Amino acid sequence: MALGAAVGFVGVLLLVLGWYLISGEAVAAKQLPYLASASIPGAVLVVCGSILAMSGTTDPGTARRIAELHALLTEAVDDGAGETTGTED
Repeated sequence: MALGAAVGFVGVLLLVLGWYLISGEAVAAKQLPYLASASIPGAVLVVCGSILAMSGTTDPGTARRIAELHALLTEAVDDGAGETTGTED
């Protein structure tokens, strides 16, 4: 959860920096580099940070069920391909 908060904080800093740099330019063509280098990555980092923060808030019961499901899905399954039926003559 702390990693998500840190990533989100860096994203907010980039958004503020991008806004500050864009606000000083009157020509749209001069605003595009700041938009591409600060504002868009900042927004992406805010979204990624919130996803990381939310993924760390699962309750212990959910974590246990996920571990059980993983164990069930990865256990070896005997499909019986090596068995003979005894009807061969």
